[in-house]
Amino acid sequence: MDLSTYKFPEVTKADLAFPTFNTPKELVSEAEKRNPQKGMKKFSELFYKGGKFDFKDDVKGTWKENAFMYARALMGSWAPKHEHKELVVGMILEECLVL
Repeated sequence: MDLSTYKFPEVTKADLAFPTFNTPKELVSEAEKRNPQKGMKKFSELFYKGGKFDFKDDVKGTWKENAFMYARALMGSWAPKHEHKELVVGMILEECLVL
């Protein structure tokens, strides 16, 4: 799957405050194939301790910006299974952040 062609949902400020997103099966499947260990480690660090984002140069104004906003909302959402959330967010973080 090419993530650059995936239609990530639009994320509003309200979505960040009260996230209700789920993990689509196709993203979970792709993340399982990629096994994003570095991204999952960064997810755990950000989720449990907080921290700083260091974006790759090509994030702003691209599909990666939408993907990152979706990942931020997904991190705080109660709906998905934690292991699915961790996989999908880890995969997106590997695309968007300098790890």
